[in-house]
Amino acid sequence: MDEGLFRERLAIDSMRGGKGEVSEAALAPAINTDLGTFRCHRGRLERLLQEGQEIRWGHTVQNVTTSCQGVVVQLKDAQPIDAEILIGTDGVHSQVRKSLAPEIELKVLPFVVFNGKRQFTIAEYQALFEPTLGTKTIVHERHNDIILEVSINEYTPTHVEVSYTYSRPAREDDPLHRPDRAIPEATDIPEAFYSELEDLRDLQQPFSIIFEAAEVRKDRVLHWLMRSTLGSPAEVERLTKQGVLLVGDAVHAMPILGGEGANNAMKDGVDLAQHIVNHGTGSLQEFTDARYETWKKGVEESERRLGEMHGQAKASL
Repeated sequence: MDEGLFRERLAIDSMRGGKGEVSEAALAPAINTDLGTFRCHRGRLERLLQEGQEIRWGHTVQNVTTSCQGVVVQLKDAQPIDAEILIGTDGVHSQVRKSLAPEIELKVLPFVVFNGKRQFTIAEYQALFEPTLGTKTIVHERHNDIILEVSINEYTPTHVEVSYTYSRPAREDDPLHRPDRAIPEATDIPEAFYSELEDLRDLQQPFSIIFEAAEVRKDRVLHWLMRSTLGSPAEVERLTKQGVLLVGDAVHAMPILGGEGANNAMKDGVDLAQHIVNHGTGSLQEFTDARYETWKKGVEESERRLGEMHGQAKASL
């Protein structure tokens, strides 16, 4: 598939004839846009990657064990799977990592982030958003150390889905910074968040309508934790010798803001596939050795960018 068709299928604004183009000026500071960068629709990308693949849905990994005979994946309500090699691509909350390398812990960075979504009819979008957004699909506005971001998630013939993010550094005794919250508590939104929205003044469109506290209360808002992790070279080597290779966010997670976790995870997959084609599965240690410094640099730079986005010259993360 050539790049033109790829963009036509996946660009966030392809239904409007757009190509998902991203202007660096439209993004929060410290986010770089290399030549060829574009915003794609995540759902359509996932469906494209699934084409021609055998995917077994409805299975939950409960535990993973290794022995001299290989790897055993224990599933909920299903027979175990035996394998010689296991590639752990199960994301930031990787059950593979938790089973075999619990010492690789997630680090929660000191930032407060909330994300919500809202739908507008085409007529509403044209009246409220197009006069200021034009052809842009993502814009931001800064208020001191607070960043407000509005992005277009999807265009359809009847409506436009908008995503929005409120982020700032954590403060002393901050009721909105809850680094130890459980995953299901992401939907528990403290009243202090709505109070902060009410304190925002002189917002321009589209921020004024998006961040209106009364309207935000009606949306499904999530409290996002900015997490990162990086297994040490020794930890990665130990797993590889047991026949287990972690890639993507399972081993080098980046914060959602300032990070490029999805891009890097896909690059891991492409490079690993090419390595196996060229060298087989007997040299996976060579793959991790070659990739490790790239993983480390990516995590460090994502943490730095997150701080710089919020006006911290040197982010002490």
